[in-house]
Amino acid sequence: MIKLVRLDYRLLHGQVVFSWCGHVNAQRIIVVDDEAASDELKKSALSLSKPAGVRLNIFSLATTLAKMPKVETLNENIMMIFGNTATLRAFCEAYPKIKEINYGGLANKAGAKQYASAIFMTDSEADDTRKLKNMGIKLYVQQTPALKIESMDL
Repeated sequence: MIKLVRLDYRLLHGQVVFSWCGHVNAQRIIVVDDEAASDELKKSALSLSKPAGVRLNIFSLATTLAKMPKVETLNENIMMIFGNTATLRAFCEAYPKIKEINYGGLANKAGAKQYASAIFMTDSEADDTRKLKNMGIKLYVQQTPALKIESMDL
């Protein structure tokens, strides 16, 4: 069962992953990122970042969508992590079962505007986010489970 869908440009990193894995009792992490899925070095680095005893899959968007019928049959608590809004939006459009998304971090970059403490979005990222919101998906900002939830104001 999918326990958490998270957007975080860093994918897997330190205490954030450990705290969320513990919070949702995750047994499997599925990273959905085309770039990471096609880069052996990134896959190796991500594998080193996961908590011990938690399974890790790193898939492209297309592979993830193809595997969702099997994922639904797994008797595991699953945390899905997306690295960017475009992939997340495309996934949710093709797989309309996602009801809420945790926005964990989007990097500050040229042309980006700040929307929350660690959320900086370009116009296209904000547009993807509006589309997710318009699909009826609850969006919230929360770095770690211990921090309070911030609203996603667009």
